[in-house]
Amino acid sequence: MILTIVATLLLVAAGAFVYTTIAVNAEADREDSIVSVPRIGEDAHAFLRALAGSAGQQIIEGDEITLYQNGSEIFPALLDAIGTARESVHFSTFIYEAGEIPTRFAEAFAAAAKRGVEVRVVLDRRGCKKLPRDLVMSMREAGCKVAWFRGIRWYNWARYNRRTHRKLLVVDGELAFTGGVGIADQWDGNADAPNHWRDSHVRIRGPAVLAVQAAFVDNWNEASGELPIGGSYFPLINSEGESVVCAVESNPVNATSAAQRSMAVLIAGATRRLWITNAYFVPSPPFVQALCAAKKRGVDVKVLIPGRYQNQPAVGRASRHTWVRLLKGGVEIFEYEPTMIHAKTVVVDSVVSSIGSINFDPRSFALNAEFGIVVLDAALATRFEAAFGNDLRSARRVTADDLSRLSLGDKILDVLCYWIRAQL
Repeated sequence: MILTIVATLLLVAAGAFVYTTIAVNAEADREDSIVSVPRIGEDAHAFLRALAGSAGQQIIEGDEITLYQNGSEIFPALLDAIGTARESVHFSTFIYEAGEIPTRFAEAFAAAAKRGVEVRVVLDRRGCKKLPRDLVMSMREAGCKVAWFRGIRWYNWARYNRRTHRKLLVVDGELAFTGGVGIADQWDGNADAPNHWRDSHVRIRGPAVLAVQAAFVDNWNEASGELPIGGSYFPLINSEGESVVCAVESNPVNATSAAQRSMAVLIAGATRRLWITNAYFVPSPPFVQALCAAKKRGVDVKVLIPGRYQNQPAVGRASRHTWVRLLKGGVEIFEYEPTMIHAKTVVVDSVVSSIGSINFDPRSFALNAEFGIVVLDAALATRFEAAFGNDLRSARRVTADDLSRLSLGDKILDVLCYWIRAQL
């Protein structure tokens, strides 16, 4: 009797997994016909307005965006911002583990709370499963509000499968950070060893901070039931710089998400250069076609992804299954060699840059809550291009010969991983 019940539950779970995989793959693979997109090289402002329309967002002028590379730059900037907070600290992350860096952040949150700052922390239940209980307790005992995003329930696996992948920090409603970095020791250092990952993050000053705050409130409200929307959280912010920003706040939907649409528009709008860095690059057939079409119209299309230090090998295999068509279409693919590259950035035509938590895969496009910004600023794009060029010097170009040498077993595993790509 018990064995029968267990077998039935396993069959139901397997059926749910297969159904969800097929459904999410279909959502992420959906092909939408883009009627027309203003080319960046012809009218960058018109392009950004079009992208904002695709993402359901507004154009935000008067911002200052500062790019930080790797934990050696990113963590001090984040910790300094927390340390100078006067009224509120709002933080959301997908990854928070045990270690020296996580302890330093817990201490910084606790210290802020003890001096009277409102501290709210959203932790994704799946991504933060390695976070020690004592760190959470130390933050709560100091006065921090800590909420878990979507705990697992046996009767609602599909909901648990839809995570918040956002990485957000907002201080006093006036200063914000976003990018790819999680709170774990592997992000420390300067990409100078296999256990020191390569990543990027940005600091935002100006009116666009309010968009980051809105994304945090979205996560916090679901996780805690509280809706922090007072005037101190959304203050009137004056112009701080020359950057023009479109925020991309994306939530799971049963159609194309804002993250997916914005990426499609970035590709469609490129006229000269399209340089993509992404940790988990698994393009759907429509995106493969779009990238090849960009190359065909004369765009320099380069994609930089992890090499042997890919922390999710199954994702690497699923990605590799798409390479034959990309290489035939002229897209250049490079594997970063020194360590795991976890950045999620795009730089287009030397004037438009994109950064955030959005991976180029079905999970980010159809399952996860994500956040990123697309910025019109030639000076910032130059810094992104310089970073990409520097990374490229530590990367190996993939060739068709590399794929021809794969064994039959590798090819079969690549196909299998690609089939379950939505669950990786």
